[in-house]
Amino acid sequence: MKHSCKTLVLHCIDFRLGKAIRNYMETEKLLSNCDVVSLAGAAKNIASLKNETDRSFVLNQINLSKQLHDIQEIILMNHTDCGAYGGKNAFASEVEEHNRHKDELNLAKKMIAREHPDLTINTVLAKIDSAGEVTIQAI
Repeated sequence: MKHSCKTLVLHCIDFRLGKAIRNYMETEKLLSNCDVVSLAGAAKNIASLKNETDRSFVLNQINLSKQLHDIQEIILMNHTDCGAYGGKNAFASEVEEHNRHKDELNLAKKMIAREHPDLTINTVLAKIDSAGEVTIQAI
């Protein structure tokens, strides 16, 4: 019996994102209609040129999701204050941090699109504020 889902969501493992990701997936009508890949650093694993093994692993998960579940869309989700990036203190400002995530999300998007030009690829950034509240916005 073949089964399919609409989307693959790639997000970071950070526990602080759990409730916000669930709310986002409910709002976008993805709950129970998506594959989920959760890895420290999320799209950094694709965009970073330092570790080909990590990139291959993530791209293989995308390939499998497409092959097994006929996904039509990928959502790449990074977040601020991410330990894989060195946390918020690794950046001189919030703008610099935002721009780094934007650049890496867009690079990951381009790399995936080369292999899967038929997929829609959306990028989002989960912002964790000083009170720990998370908001997710399109990039």
